[in-house]
Amino acid sequence: MDQDLLIQLGERACKNAENLTLPPELNGIFFCAPSSKEGLQKINEEIFEVYGCWNAKIKNVEEKIRGHFRNWQISKKTSSRATQVFVAIAFVLLMATAIIGNSVVMWIIYKHKVMHYGFNYFLFNMAFADLLIALFNVGTSWTYNLYYDWWYGDLCTLTSFFGIAPTTVSVCSMMALSWDRCQAVVNPLQKRPLSRKRSVIAILVIWVVSTVTALPFAIAASVNSFYTYDVVTSTVSKTHVCSAPVNTFFEKVLFGIQYALPIIILGSTFTRIAVAFRATNEATDSSLKNNHTRAKSKAVKMLFLMVVAFVVCWLPYHIYHAFALEEFFDAAHGKYAYLLIYWIAMSSCAYNPIIYCFANERFRIGFRYVFRWIPVIDCKKEQYEYSQLFPDKMRSMAISLQKGRVNSSCLDKKIKENSSQDCVMPEKNSKKYSKVHLLSCHEK
Repeated sequence: MDQDLLIQLGERACKNAENLTLPPELNGIFFCAPSSKEGLQKINEEIFEVYGCWNAKIKNVEEKIRGHFRNWQISKKTSSRATQVFVAIAFVLLMATAIIGNSVVMWIIYKHKVMHYGFNYFLFNMAFADLLIALFNVGTSWTYNLYYDWWYGDLCTLTSFFGIAPTTVSVCSMMALSWDRCQAVVNPLQKRPLSRKRSVIAILVIWVVSTVTALPFAIAASVNSFYTYDVVTSTVSKTHVCSAPVNTFFEKVLFGIQYALPIIILGSTFTRIAVAFRATNEATDSSLKNNHTRAKSKAVKMLFLMVVAFVVCWLPYHIYHAFALEEFFDAAHGKYAYLLIYWIAMSSCAYNPIIYCFANERFRIGFRYVFRWIPVIDCKKEQYEYSQLFPDKMRSMAISLQKGRVNSSCLDKKIKENSSQDCVMPEKNSKKYSKVHLLSCHEK
């Protein structure tokens, strides 16, 4: 659209309030600003003919004009350079943490055969979903929310899809894991419901359901251009808006699937698990608990932390949209309030790898090995190769120890050289060697 023509139209329609007919291509996308100027609201209503609302929530012209000017004010309100840098660093760090952390989780599960079982299949699935969110949703949406101008063209459809489908995948995976843990704790003698085959089938079903849930939003997504004539400066600005207008019914269904239903199901399963653990503790002496029971308890605690992180991160986001809190903020502060709420919600895709690292020994070993190049992390290749990630090698080492196939002079030398550097500290008693020293001197 020719800029001079737009300025002429703006002068005639907005400044002079002439009764003119806009070209068809400008119907519904040409506005006068600022809206606070007396008479411009009426002028906008006269020049704006609704050919098809770009947002299904908007019921009339006045609401669309009010919403447009709010967005126009946000786009015109230029943030300070320090603010822009701060927001950019916050989101880039979030993306980097999520991408690297979830990639390492996927590598640990894929690379090591001991990790190939139903529970970890779901963790892999969640890591993959969180990776997609960080790449295809956070990567484009944060600039849009900061500048309120869409820069990425047709990626609007992709962003809308990956803003919904991976989140639904993560939520459904957590519900499946909580149900599996509940069955394992409440009915320990029964066959595990999520075998490898059933886990793969369940994951496929979850992706199908998530895709169907996200499709209405992806199909409806489009990029719209809007022209605004500024009466004060006599200039025309053009902004691009990425929106996915759908019926409010779909939004309610999405809220139920992604937040309301998960809270009910997760609350129910964890309540049953807590009751079962309490009954077990009352019936069994704590000193008699076997390793299997402790392993179950650790898995439940790790899953509980994942659920808490998800609920806490997404709660402000859903409250903001459910109660239309944008009306409580002016244009200057509303943008930053939403950016903060959006960052908190999206940060949920970065916390799970951290939880795995601190709650599970095998994941911790894998992370230490991957980041061994960092000066403060000292983890040697022998420690990784003879760790819980390779139970066959550990078993081989144990057999060798029983048969006396360990060089004692080598052990003494290793302790003198590495006693202050090893990840696992040597025993205080010099006759008892740590696993690190034993595996270093293991005669293969």
